[in-house]
Amino acid sequence: MTRRAAPVPGTVLIHTLGCGKNAVDAEVMSGMLADAGFTVVSRGPADVAVVNTCGFVKEAKEESIGEVLALAAEKSKGRLRKLVVAGCLPRRYREELPGLLPEVDLFLGPGDIPSLPGLLRDMLGETAGPAGPAAPRSCVGEGALSESDYLRRKVVAGAPAAFLKVLEGCDNRCSYCTIPLIRGPLKSRDRDALLAEARMLVRSGAREISLIGQDITAWGTDRGEKGALPGLVRDIRKVRGLRWLRLLYLYPSGIDEALIDLVAEGGKIVPYLDIPIQHADPDILRRMGRRYGPDDLRRLVETLRARIPGIFLRTSVIVGFPGETQRAFHNLLDFMHEIRWDYLGVFPYSREEGTAAHGMKPQVSEAVRQERLRIVQDTQADILSERNSALVGSEVELLVEEVPARGAAVCRHRGQAPEVDGNVMLPGYRGKPGDLVRARVASSREWDLRARALPSESR
Repeated sequence: MTRRAAPVPGTVLIHTLGCGKNAVDAEVMSGMLADAGFTVVSRGPADVAVVNTCGFVKEAKEESIGEVLALAAEKSKGRLRKLVVAGCLPRRYREELPGLLPEVDLFLGPGDIPSLPGLLRDMLGETAGPAGPAAPRSCVGEGALSESDYLRRKVVAGAPAAFLKVLEGCDNRCSYCTIPLIRGPLKSRDRDALLAEARMLVRSGAREISLIGQDITAWGTDRGEKGALPGLVRDIRKVRGLRWLRLLYLYPSGIDEALIDLVAEGGKIVPYLDIPIQHADPDILRRMGRRYGPDDLRRLVETLRARIPGIFLRTSVIVGFPGETQRAFHNLLDFMHEIRWDYLGVFPYSREEGTAAHGMKPQVSEAVRQERLRIVQDTQADILSERNSALVGSEVELLVEEVPARGAAVCRHRGQAPEVDGNVMLPGYRGKPGDLVRARVASSREWDLRARALPSESR
C-alpha cells in the first residue's frame, strides 16, 4: 500500500476591514490557520485571499465589495487560486451574495471561522484531491466564536497595543443600527476566559489593552449582572506586565458612579472614555431610540470632568438622520461648541434595510447629509487644533508604536486611542516599540503632536 504524502498547506492573505472587533476576529482566523500549517501573509502573492468584511453602513459595504472585486480580478489573472469572503457582510446578506459574487469560492460568517482551515484544505485539494467534491459556496451560520477560539488569536509579535472584545452583539436596538441583525443579541464573554486572553496578549508584547464591544457597559447584563463592568476592569488591570487599560464604546446612560470612581483612581486605567452620543437634539435622540437627552449628556460630561481632571473624551455622531431639521442640526453644532469633545467622529446617516429608521420620514437628501458632514468635520477640526495647542509644553507619557530606521518614532499619549486619535511624533528616538517614554510636547498640528523625550525615562 502506497503511503500518501502529507499535504502541504498553502499561503493565505487576510485583508480586514471595519472596526477593532473585526480585527480581533481576523487574529483568531490567523491563529487557527497558522495552527493548521498555513502561512498567513499580509501582502504579496498567496494561494487564498480572505476578505474579512464590514457590513454596518453603506460606505463600509461599498469598501468591502470594492476589495472583493479587486481580489477577484487578481484571481482571474491567476495570481490567486481561491477567494473567500468572511465577516459581517456574508452574515447580513447570506442569501444574496452567492448569486451576486460568483467569483467568490466561499462565504463565511464571524462564527464560522473555526471551519475555515478544513474548508481551505478541501478547496486547495489537499485532502479531497483535484477531483474531489467542491467546498460549499456558503457556510454562513448564526453561531459565535467560543472562548477557546479567542485563545488561538495570533497577534503581531511585539505589537504594543491590542483589543480585547468583551462581548458580542447588542440589545440596545437603536433604530438605525444593523448590529443586532449581523451579530445578534448581547452575549457577554466569560470573565475567566477574558483574563486568560488578556494575559496571553501581554505575553505577546501588548503594553496596552483596549476593552471593546458594541456597548461594554452592558457586559454581564445578559446574565443578570447589572453594573458588572467595574469588577471586570479591576480584574484585568491586575494582569502583570499590563501598563495601560483603555475603555472604548460606552453607552452614555450605562456609565455609573462605580465606573467613574474606578477611572478616577488612575494607575493603569487611562483617563479616556469613548462615549458615542450619536446626536444632541432631543427629538432626534428619541427617534434614534437612544435612552437619554441632551441634559443627561451635559450632566455626565460635567461629572466626568469634575471627578477625573484631565480626562479625554471621544464621541461619535450621525448627521442627516430622518427628520433632522436645520434647527436640530444646529442643536448638534451648539452642543459640540459647548462640550468641546477632545475627539469626535462623524458619519452621514446610512439608510439600512431591516432597521426601524429605514421607513422613517422625512429622509434627508444625500447632498444635505454630505454638507452637514463637512460642517461637523470642520467644526471639530478647529476644536481639536485648539486642544492640541493647549498641550504644547506639557509632559506626557508616550507609548512607542513604531521606530522607523529613519525619521521620528510614532507614539501615542494616554489620551489617544489606537488608530483614531492621531499620533505623537518623537524625533531622534531609537528605542523599540512598546517602550513607555516621558516626553514634553514641543509643537502641534491639527491632528498630530511632536515631542522631545526627557532624559532616562524609557521603561
